[in-house]
Amino acid sequence: MSHEIIAIRRPVRPKQPPEPSSAQEALQVQTESKLEKPIKTKNSPSSTTEGTNQRQLTKPYAKPERPKKPGKPKLKESIQQVTNAQGKVFSSGDKILVSAPWSSIVEAKITGFYKSPEGSIWAIFLPQESLPQWKWEKGCIRAELLTQP
Repeated sequence: MSHEIIAIRRPVRPKQPPEPSSAQEALQVQTESKLEKPIKTKNSPSSTTEGTNQRQLTKPYAKPERPKKPGKPKLKESIQQVTNAQGKVFSSGDKILVSAPWSSIVEAKITGFYKSPEGSIWAIFLPQESLPQWKWEKGCIRAELLTQP
């Protein structure tokens, strides 16, 4: 099989419109190419909206904006102390008992509190002990379930 070029196809250029022979035809071609502007009246609000719609359609397309990522929720109020279901008061830095992921009860230290959008108060804690195979960095528990060691 040989690799010889047999023929080349060239694109066909579109034909140019004929030159206007008179000045009147040139003026007519110019007015046809311009967009017609709507006539604005004081009593018709639709004429102003039509004009803005035409202008908006002739604008080039803009690059769509990337949606913004929601940030971390900001704490509206700082909660210093909470009470559990038995009426005991807990504050930041207190020791509590929590259930570990490996099914045992361990001691933890409260680092702070926050209020959920539903209205319940939660305590954030750091575990004081962990198993070597586990990476348990922090946790949270509802304030009603807090227990002292």
